[in-house]
Amino acid sequence: MNTMKIISFALTFYKLNKGLAGEGKVIIDEGMDIIKSIGDALKDNKITKAEKKAIIKEIREFSKASINAIDSIVIPD
Repeated sequence: MNTMKIISFALTFYKLNKGLAGEGKVIIDEGMDIIKSIGDALKDNKITKAEKKAIIKEIREFSKASINAIDSIVIPD
């Protein structure tokens, strides 16, 4: 699969899920940021150290958003 098809798929997924509430929307937004960062980095078919740091930063933000969403789930007794 080429990069543009992946980005197109991700944008379609985003459009379908943009009606999510609160934390779900944050998770989708952070996931989209990861895909965008990777797409931007792969335009020249090389990933520099700066691009790698940007991708890692986006992955960490996604991870934090996901953990916060999971932590906020209340399981009834």
